[in-house]
Amino acid sequence: MIGVGISPPLVLPRGVAPTGGGSGHTGGGGGPTAPTFATLPVTPAARWHPAGSTVSVTGGKVTAATDMMGLADVVEGAPGVGPQAMVDGAGRPFWRFEGDAYLTVAQSLTLSTRDCAVFFVGRFHKVSNKCPVFSLGSQAGGNGANTLGAAFEASSLSLGAPMLRAFSYPRDAAAPGSEWTVTGSQMQVAGMTGRAAGDGGTRLWINERSSPVAQPYPVVGVTGAEIGRYARLPGASGSWGTFDLYELVICDRALTDAEGDAMSAALQTHYAIPSISHQLVLEGDSIMQGTGAVTTGLAASMVLTEPGTSWIAPDWRVVNMGLSGNQVSHLELKRDAGSSWSDRVLPGRNVLAFEIGRNDLSSSSHTASQHYTDVVGYLTEATTGVLPRGWEVRVMANIASSSTIQPKIEAFRAMLRDPQFLSDTQSAQGQAYAGRVTVIGTDLIEHGGGTVFATTADAINTAYYAGDATHPGLLGAEVRITGGDTPQYGVAAGL
Repeated sequence: MIGVGISPPLVLPRGVAPTGGGSGHTGGGGGPTAPTFATLPVTPAARWHPAGSTVSVTGGKVTAATDMMGLADVVEGAPGVGPQAMVDGAGRPFWRFEGDAYLTVAQSLTLSTRDCAVFFVGRFHKVSNKCPVFSLGSQAGGNGANTLGAAFEASSLSLGAPMLRAFSYPRDAAAPGSEWTVTGSQMQVAGMTGRAAGDGGTRLWINERSSPVAQPYPVVGVTGAEIGRYARLPGASGSWGTFDLYELVICDRALTDAEGDAMSAALQTHYAIPSISHQLVLEGDSIMQGTGAVTTGLAASMVLTEPGTSWIAPDWRVVNMGLSGNQVSHLELKRDAGSSWSDRVLPGRNVLAFEIGRNDLSSSSHTASQHYTDVVGYLTEATTGVLPRGWEVRVMANIASSSTIQPKIEAFRAMLRDPQFLSDTQSAQGQAYAGRVTVIGTDLIEHGGGTVFATTADAINTAYYAGDATHPGLLGAEVRITGGDTPQYGVAAGL
């Protein structure tokens, strides 16, 4: 793997996968290579793969794809709403769902909530109230069954971490092993099997880890399905699933724990996905979340974990918790939520990186000093603070903005760089959290021969900003996370 700070040029995957069975998938040797597929320990009922299915693409979007098992083909849910057919930085084809796409599965597939299994290979874009991947029934078939939720989704409840769920479970923070079922933007195998309580109830997998949850609400013999939204109550376009799909495997019977372990292992091995050891949580407002031209698939966590790059090692889980409009007070609510990311700690390193202040400082009555005090409290408050909970912290120096608040931003940056900041956060040498706070020089990033985020003059440069002197555009969002020509200022440099 290429070392940190020597990553390849900044090129996001915007290509379109070829029509057909993926014969245009090229490997490292230069020239087409025949795709290979995992040998599964259980014969599935249906299986879709961008290179294994015969795929029809129009205008860069999937319109139809065959089932590798020959049972249930999929078609675009409506004209033009299929996912984008793309190829990632490692040369692998995938389908991108960005909240406005879904596929309808043929009625020949029949499933029951307590007698099925779903296994997914892919990436989740960001935190979301609901990110449905697969649901039973379909609007097209007129049988969007009430299963209390999608069969398989990632969702955040009450400002909590985005977690894997099946038929709405788990519904609280008490699920054993839930620290392992948080979904991130890195490549992962995620799965579920629905079973009756007497057979062990539902079980969820991410890679080799699994967690038991309650049995599903019983619904029998539902035909068809939807990929990308909850068929019964889909909601409006824009609110559907946001994920990259590399493979989806469906079983029309429940799997035992051992069979589920074997299924996950087979897919994990085939895609060379390592076990998760560490995690990086990205926090902030719309600048971190990504807005406008920065679609969910190009958000901060997706840039950082793009296959084929090495901005962060693949054994890191990366979760984007940024939400538009957030201030420090909102970050505190998420920190203290019942199923908070802050409580989902792993045995390895647990790192928070955040940028906050654009919304706080826009108030004429809120000074840089007040904002500094708020940030220090967010990190150090007894019991509830990020540092007392055991996390490492990377504070990103705020990017430039309009001339009305730029003086406050510069004053706050200076406070972060003053040695007093480490003392105030008890992270100076000899203090309780020594060595656990780092200031990331986001404002010092250079690209194309100059600074990008340092001054108001930078903030009005539409090559990097979206034209509002606040939000990075496509290139700016990428450079802000990777560090551009100065990778030492990238958010994950040295992790």
